[in-house]
Amino acid sequence: MIHDVVILGAGPAGISCALELAQNGIHSLIIDENPAPGGQIYRGIEQNQSNQEITNWLGVDYQIGNKLISEAKDNQNIEWKFNVSLWDIRHEEQFCELGVLIEDRVQVIRARNVVLANGAMERPTPFKGWTLPGVMTIGAAQTALKQSGIIPKNGVVLAGQGPLFYLYTAQILEAGVKPRAVLDFSTRSPSIENIPFALSALVNAPKYVLKGLYLRNKIKRRKIPHYYGVDSLSALGEELLTSVEFKTNGASKSFSTDLLLVHDGVVPNTHVSMAAGCEHYWSQSQSAWLPKVNEAGQSSLDKIWISGDGVSILGAEAAKLRGKACAQQIEATLKQTENSRKTLDRKIYRLQKLREFLDREYAPAKFITEPDDETLLCRCESISAGAIRKIIDQGCMGPNQLRAFCRAGMGPCMGRQCGLSIGKVFEKHTGYSVADIGHFSVRTPLKPLTIEQLATLETNLE
Repeated sequence: MIHDVVILGAGPAGISCALELAQNGIHSLIIDENPAPGGQIYRGIEQNQSNQEITNWLGVDYQIGNKLISEAKDNQNIEWKFNVSLWDIRHEEQFCELGVLIEDRVQVIRARNVVLANGAMERPTPFKGWTLPGVMTIGAAQTALKQSGIIPKNGVVLAGQGPLFYLYTAQILEAGVKPRAVLDFSTRSPSIENIPFALSALVNAPKYVLKGLYLRNKIKRRKIPHYYGVDSLSALGEELLTSVEFKTNGASKSFSTDLLLVHDGVVPNTHVSMAAGCEHYWSQSQSAWLPKVNEAGQSSLDKIWISGDGVSILGAEAAKLRGKACAQQIEATLKQTENSRKTLDRKIYRLQKLREFLDREYAPAKFITEPDDETLLCRCESISAGAIRKIIDQGCMGPNQLRAFCRAGMGPCMGRQCGLSIGKVFEKHTGYSVADIGHFSVRTPLKPLTIEQLATLETNLE
């Protein structure tokens, strides 16, 4: 069997794409490595429907996902497969082949069109002590909240910047948690050069700007120690986190704590699109690699489409719009008809104006993109920034050659977690841009497979 459309990811973009296709009579298959739909944004939403306390903590924007998922589940043109791990993707002449692991068996799924709606990932945040037990990302902490209702205890320290940082801080405040301190990498208010972008964001996306102001004001009202302009951070402890040290406005401060939650923005998850062979480019504004796509999300490979935050970071609402736009163009391609997405494109354009402001206001913290020599960059292989700089001095020209020198990027994540950090170290140390230096190549299998699992490969495709 060859599916017309297979969608990788059951978040806002993937579900919206499937719904739009279904409403026009096109069947699609959604696959996701999680046990239920929602993606990261609406994670755990079905199981949390009966828990009013958790849904109140998470807020109205989270609860909106119920309607989207219910509508999709009621549609007979949408097929679902959960707990599916993608380990291979190939773009062939007539169709795409997806190597997947389902219930410990390796299978191959064929599709005329593949939509990559696998969302975003947190930007790596290497700093002194970031690998200590007791240091987590805010994304991981929010997953624990959505999936299991777990909240940190009083005395947690939060460090970072950006929309998710303020959202999660407000959510745990709503849950009754009193943080010891909030360490903000950004300034208290926009710089003079960013004011025009702030005004443009306010005009084009007032709802989101006002929501951001509301969240920051909510944190302020609780009278928690809130430090702006944090430009240095260290996690201290022998085997476990015991305290954090930081600098702001030239002054050094510290707090004792056994839990530090860190966040420095999100970036598109390009691991699969790179593995497929889609063309990418370096975005200076988002400090990340982005796939080359047209306005509908079609990549450089004609059968592979990319939607949602996997294109560029715009948030849940834009992900839904992008999913619809992608579906409309796929429908036009399958039915060989014309398509007009002017209304959708205008709405996406307005949200892009918000993004322009956020990218400037919450640019990656300098002490994270330029870590000191002792800071580990590749956690899988325990390789420090200083070791990488020494290898560069020996003549190493880029990330892929780096693998031959020291195995960086050859662990289970294959550079997914350290690639951006290593690219920035190369840029700063050599003077060449990340765009010229390049990125780690992604090889099959995308996720570790055992020989026993690989031996179950089914060759008779249904």
